[in-house]
Amino acid sequence: ARGVIEAANNIDIDVPLIVRLQGTNAEEGKQLLDESDISLRSAVLLKDAADEVTEALGERV
Repeated sequence: ARGVIEAANNIDIDVPLIVRLQGTNAEEGKQLLDESDISLRSAVLLKDAADEVTEALGERV
């Protein structure tokens, strides 16, 4: 999660960024991402990530 935050702060992203986390510290990583100042969506479960993609696409149309 820290690497994603660092990378997002160093590049210009013009598309919705959706991050799916998996592993022992997935919940902690999600919290770090959610509390960061970058514009992204995070999910732990694959279904939740897919829902985030669907929602993000709806917002861009």
